[in-house]
Order: sequence, then structure tokens, then C-alpha cells
Amino acid sequence: MVSKDSLMKIRQDVENYVGQEICVKANVGRNKCIERKGYIDSTYTNLFVFRDSETDSKLSYSYSDLVTNTLELSLPTGEPITRYDFSTPKYTRL
Repeated sequence: MVSKDSLMKIRQDVENYVGQEICVKANVGRNKCIERKGYIDSTYTNLFVFRDSETDSKLSYSYSDLVTNTLELSLPTGEPITRYDFSTPKYTRL
């Protein structure tokens, strides 16, 4: 399980790229991926809004999509912006 602090860190990372051109690669299931170029329009508590530069349409994604690796953000040069590894869970004592 991902902690609330980890999701806040992811949100802050995404907020750093608001207005900048990025590439989104979304896994939509059954070995299908969609790649789009655009920019992050706005961020909210649980999701962020991506605006496609070709069609000028808005798509909303959850920060948990980044955690589960169903969504990848990268710069137009191909350098990944978000790459998170939560495979080794941290257990806290209650």
C-alpha cells in the first residue's frame, strides 16, 4: 500500500511540469498503449488534467495511475519524468 506522503510527493512532482510540453503513454489494457503529446493543464487533490496538443481535448488521470505504472510521463526528448518503484512495501508499526 502506498502511503499518503508518497502520493503527495507524486503530486508535487507532477505540479512542477504544469504548462510544460510532455508526452503521456497510457496503458489501456489488452496490450494497447496510447501515446500523446501535450501539457498538464491543472492539478487537483486526487487527479491532474492533461490537454492534448493535437486535438485540444482534455484527459484526466489519477496519481494512482502513476503508482500502478499504467501511465508514464516523459519529456519530448524521451527522458522519463515519473518513475516510481513501490515493489518493496514499507511496513509501519501501529
